[in-house]
Amino acid sequence: MQKVYLRTSRQLRLLELETRAAVFSNFLESVDGIETIRSFGWKGDVVRDNVVRLESSQRPEFMLACLQRWLNMVLDLMSAAIAISVIALAVVLRGRVSGGQVGVGLNVMLVANKTILSLVLQWTTLEVSLGAVSRLKTLEKTTPQEVDPDPSFETPSDWPGKGAVTFSNVAAVYG
Repeated sequence: MQKVYLRTSRQLRLLELETRAAVFSNFLESVDGIETIRSFGWKGDVVRDNVVRLESSQRPEFMLACLQRWLNMVLDLMSAAIAISVIALAVVLRGRVSGGQVGVGLNVMLVANKTILSLVLQWTTLEVSLGAVSRLKTLEKTTPQEVDPDPSFETPSDWPGKGAVTFSNVAAVYG
């Protein structure tokens, strides 16, 4: 159960990061080009595009919430099966087991269920965080480094000596 949950949640978190990055980059591009968007009247198209990207970025998060609900249900079903077993043993061993012992056993079982659920969720979060570190290290290794400028090349102290812009055969009209 842990393997299924871990693999699936890891993939969903990666998918969530990818779709969230698309939302952020689209938003930043919209902010950078706001003058152009307004001048050409593209506001409606840009808003629709942002909404579509935002909605698609919510799908992995919703699926992850569903996966966590599934894990919670499976662990609760396992706890219910153990509780039924404890009660069945208490009934079978009626003369040798006291009510207090059965109560303590059921209480420990309920606490263990919540602890296991919390442990699996925290473990998954740790694995996803380590995956993020791994992706950063891979990015660092695969990104080419900038070449240092030639140390023997020096810019002259009087550079630039002068500058000029020359227009030749230019015509400009404002409509």
